[in-house]
Order: sequence, then C-alpha cells, then structure tokens
Amino acid sequence: MSEDISTDSKNDTMEIPRLIIERYLERKLKETEIVHHLNEVNDDDRTANLAVFIDIAHHAKFHKAKRKSQYVPEVGRTRKAIEARMLEKYGIVFYGPLYTNDRERMLKRMAERTKRELGLLSEG
Repeated sequence: MSEDISTDSKNDTMEIPRLIIERYLERKLKETEIVHHLNEVNDDDRTANLAVFIDIAHHAKFHKAKRKSQYVPEVGRTRKAIEARMLEKYGIVFYGPLYTNDRERMLKRMAERTKRELGLLSEG
C-alpha cells in the first residue's frame, strides 16, 4: 500500500520528523504535539533522537529542567514504567531512546523512505 506524502514546501524540514513519528506511531500527531530532537540537531531524524511532547508547555518545562540539570533520563525500569513516568513528569508521549534496540534499522529505513518520497534524498 503506497502512501502519497507531500508538503507545501520541500524546505519545510519540521514536517519530516512529524511524518516519521506519525508512521512509527501509526497515527496522526495532534496539532498541539511537539516533536523534539534530543541531541538538538534538527536534521538528525533517527527515531532514537526524537521525543514527542503533548504540548508546548511541557516542551518548555523539559527545556527548563534540562538547563537546570534537573532532567535525568529514566533508567533501570521497564519500558512501560518509564513511559508512564515521562508522560506524567514531562508530557512526553514518545521517547525514541526507549526503542533503539530491536527496531532501529527498520526505523532508519522508514525515515529514509519518507525523505525519498519527499524528494529530499535521491533514489539509490
């Protein structure tokens, strides 16, 4: 099943991570949801580098905590427990590093396919 993906502007790079996450989550992101590049490199669209916040207020709270060195990535718990804690504390509905092991290669191919369909990568 082929999907027709297009944007108003090929230079609209903020749409690319949204499309990648929508494909991963198999749902459209809400207009209020914010996609964030964890390493602050805006063209690093690896799923492992992306997080999705429920709204701009939670995204700002995350940045404020990060500046004050209060943000500590969750470790040592089950993925489900970590997801619940991150949603509660920071409003994060998707946190890429939780999904790096088993699906990273497939997700990288999915991201490259999305970029190719948008005309941002050449076929090859």
